[in-house]
Amino acid sequence: MYLNAAWRRCSEQFDEVSTFIDASNAATRSSSSPSIRSDLYGGWVLLAYASCQFALGEIGKGCMLFLGGKYSNPNDLPESVLRAHERMSFEAVRRLSEGDREEQSQVRQALRDMYSKDWASHSSLLKIEKNVWPDNVREWLKRLGVDDGDLTWMSQPVPGSSETYASRLKELVRERNPIAHGQVPAELLSAQLMQDWLSECRGFMEHCSMTLELHLTRAHEPRLRSIGVVNRRLTLGNRTLPLLKTKHALRVGDHILLSSGRERKRIARIESIRSQGSSYGEVLAGHEAVAVGLSKEHQGCGAFLVP
Repeated sequence: MYLNAAWRRCSEQFDEVSTFIDASNAATRSSSSPSIRSDLYGGWVLLAYASCQFALGEIGKGCMLFLGGKYSNPNDLPESVLRAHERMSFEAVRRLSEGDREEQSQVRQALRDMYSKDWASHSSLLKIEKNVWPDNVREWLKRLGVDDGDLTWMSQPVPGSSETYASRLKELVRERNPIAHGQVPAELLSAQLMQDWLSECRGFMEHCSMTLELHLTRAHEPRLRSIGVVNRRLTLGNRTLPLLKTKHALRVGDHILLSSGRERKRIARIESIRSQGSSYGEVLAGHEAVAVGLSKEHQGCGAFLVP
């Protein structure tokens, strides 16, 4: 659905930056020029930051597509989300009214768009125009009604480190800002350390996506669509889901919802896909005898597409 498609695009972006870091490092390994190494490192930092901005933009678009499909009238939105939509949209209108003549001419249409059936296409609800400091991202998530209790992961350590997800993103913003204004980096990290940093910030963005995926399924209760027919006679482990047949295309890295009855429990990542003794990066709808490895225990839950 919308958010999984958005996360696929985010993953591809992070993968491209990771590939570039390795390739550019290999190409310049023999160079002893301090300026080349400095410029290269600065490029890595800027690309990592841009990937985080891109991720928030894509995740936001996915959320707005979901909300626009669910609510043709914005007045039917939950109260807190409607107020956030109005607040952000009125702020955008205010900026238009203070602009040049062409921008001022758009004010009336912008006001009409706020409550039209296409409101989600025009809304500023999930636009983020500030640096992606963790506190700004927290405020961005809360516009959709996400509670602080759902954001405790920000203060949890990233795997293999004592630093938290929030601290790693904060450090990236702090490193990026002077570089973006033309200053020379004070210290250069190795390609491997930059890869680790990129992975940590990618983890932050994936948590954002998973948080919103779970929140939207709980707060707006969309119709659930199963990823496939589960083979209840076969047990492969707490983190492996045996499917008789897939109902939708599945890809390693995709997010799925684990749900039992009416309880939407958690979001898991597809870690592996195996069938007939072979590993797959992706399987299409209708693929039979598929074992789906997950990042979290399914505990007998059904597996469904995220919004």
